[in-house]
Order: sequence, then structure tokens, then C-alpha cells
Amino acid sequence: MLRTRNDPFLVMAGLYLVIGLFATVGTLGVEAGVIDVLPRLRWLTIHFVTIGGMTQALFGVLPALAGSRREDTTDATVRNRWLQWLSLNAGYPLILIGMATGTTIVAVVGASLVLGALAGLLATVYRSKDPAVDGRFYFRTAPWFLVVGILAAFGMLLNVHGPGGYFGTVEAHVHANVWGFLALVAAGALFTVLPRLFGADLRYPRLRRVTYWGITAGAVGLVAGPWLARHELTMLGLVVYVVGTAALLANVIGTYRVGERAQPERFALILGAYLWLAFPVPWAPLVLLFPETVPATAIEIAAIDGLVFGWMLQLAMAFLPIVAVGAKSDRAGFAARTTAASETVRTPSWLQIASVNLGMLALWLTAILPVGGTVDSLSLVGYLLVAVAWGFFAVDLWTALTTPSTSTAGTSEIPSE
Repeated sequence: MLRTRNDPFLVMAGLYLVIGLFATVGTLGVEAGVIDVLPRLRWLTIHFVTIGGMTQALFGVLPALAGSRREDTTDATVRNRWLQWLSLNAGYPLILIGMATGTTIVAVVGASLVLGALAGLLATVYRSKDPAVDGRFYFRTAPWFLVVGILAAFGMLLNVHGPGGYFGTVEAHVHANVWGFLALVAAGALFTVLPRLFGADLRYPRLRRVTYWGITAGAVGLVAGPWLARHELTMLGLVVYVVGTAALLANVIGTYRVGERAQPERFALILGAYLWLAFPVPWAPLVLLFPETVPATAIEIAAIDGLVFGWMLQLAMAFLPIVAVGAKSDRAGFAARTTAASETVRTPSWLQIASVNLGMLALWLTAILPVGGTVDSLSLVGYLLVAVAWGFFAVDLWTALTTPSTSTAGTSEIPSE
């Protein structure tokens, strides 16, 4: 079997997150007028975080989250996981090259390879045999939203759209990948890890179903509504989604309050992340129904920045370093490994937490308070603060990846479980 000290998906996640940090520094140079505008820099930066960072990481840990066990690992499983890695990491650079150069055929080939990797991941997840995993349904449902998101990307590349046209397809693509795929995995992972991390049973276990159906059904509406150009479907999906997310946060906060109140910094990162996930919600009806009365384009840009830098990046800050250490361990159970790892890695600093959230506040102010010449200054400050927090995170992640494990003699199989 092929072995490696670190899970190769997590290594690539760390690499792309560092590249994304450099791209953010490049954005700072553009905002400051030091360098010329680079083509598609913003979208490339976003994809460094989404596909490059988060998707790579989730490919690595999803089988473990779903309940795959080391004793079930076979040579065929290892080969399948390496094929997933090769397909994902051959396809993703082609997508980036196609985006940067405007070459459709290159991007289509890349997206096809990513879709093939996703098919392999689905097979791996559905072969998981542990029915006791709390988030099992989350982890089995989530990849299907990524399938929809990739299909929407094909529509964007090949100019094949539904009634909502190009922009409806873009929204469906973003909503499927972020509000569907990533949100379901995040919710399932929180239910799996937080009871051990906070030292208490889940405060409201019955709300897990509310969260699952709220996020799943809500995301369906948020994907289908823009694609079909049916605002009422989008708004209904948003309302249902908010109910599911509120149930998730009730469990997060409740479990923390009745537990040992350990890991307050990680708890703060979780709350900050969901603040920026929820912040666009009250603006959505105005953008959809009264786009002439609000700066709709600026709000949409700020909302996407919030999803990527406010929500995804903060969740990554909270958990990715401990996941990287836990993936090296032979200890049974994903939650047990990450809990043990949380005691060995550096805890995120309050400076880091304040920096990323103040940065996101500045980026949102560029949309809701576009006063005179303050927009450029706020944008520069916002990206600078996000980059500072991102720098701390990059150091923590690579420290976790390069620190030898004391329990595995330095190797781990690519199946991660």
C-alpha cells in the first residue's frame, strides 16, 4: 500500500491555502495601486480557498467523518483514494488555467476530472459501515450538492443556462457548493466533534434532524430558485435554511454552555464564521426584489467574500490544524483523534480572531456604506486584516503538517481512516 506521513489531500489543502494567501497579498497590491490589476485575481483567490483548500481537505476527511474504519481498508480502497487524489489534483490546475486564460476547453477538461474524483469519493463514503456516526446522512448528502455545483460550472463554461440565464447559473453554482456541500459537511462535523471538544453531550439532540432537513431543503431552494428565475422559491429556501442553521447554532452554543467551556477561541471562530454566513440573509430580499434601491452588485461581492473569508476560512482556522494532526494518528474514531490533537496544536489567538472578523466588517462596510473615497481605503484595510489572520493560520496548519506524530511512526494511509 502507498503510505505517506500526512494525508495527501490535507497537504494539497495547505499548499493551496498558502497560494491563496499570496493571492490575497496580490489583491492588497492592486488595492494599494502598487501593481496593475491582474485578470480574474478575485475569482482565482476565491477558488484557492474553496476548491483548493476546503474541497481538498474535505476529500481527505469525509470518509473518516462518514465512519469508514481502518480495519475495512483494502488495497482497492487505497488505489481508489489515490485515483481520487490524482484526478482532483490534475483537474483543479486545469480549471485555474482555463479561468485565468479564458480557455473554455481547458476548464471543461479540468472540471470533468474533478467530477470523476467526486464520483470516487461518493463510492468511498457510501461504503462506510458505521451506522453510529451522528452525521452520516450529512456526509452522504453533501457530495451530491457538489455534483450539482460542478454541473452548473459546466453550464457557465459551455453557455448552457436555465431560465435564470448566466447569472442564475452562477448563483446556483455558488449556492450548491457553499450553502449545500460545505454547509452540510460543516454541520455534520460540528455534531461529531463538538461534544468531545466541549466535554458535554449534545445539548439538543432532537434538533439534529431540524438542522439536516433545514439545510438540505433550504439549499435545494437556494440552488433551484436562481436557476429557474423563481424568486419565491429562492426566498422560501432561504427561510428554511435559516431555520436549519438556527437549530445548529442552538446546539453549538448550548453544548458549549453546559460543557467545560474549553476551547473558547475555537468557539469564537465558529460563532464568527456563522455570523458572516448569516449576515447576507436580511439583504437578500432587497437584492432580489428591489435591486435599484440598494447597491446590489457591491452587496453580492461582499456576501461572497463573507462566505469565503468570513465563514470558510474561520472554520478552517478552528479545525484544520487539529484535523491534520489527528489524521496521522491510529487512534480509533475521528472525534477522539481530533480532540486529542486539539491538546497538542497551538490554539488560535484572539488577535487572529479579531483580525479576520474586523477585516470582514471592513469589507462589508464597502458595500453598505459606500461613502466618497472611503471604499478603497476600507477594502485595503479589510484585505490586510484578513491576510494577517490568514498568515497566522497558514503557520499553524503547516506546523501541524510538518510535526511528526508520536503515535504512528510517521505514516498514515491515504484513506485517512
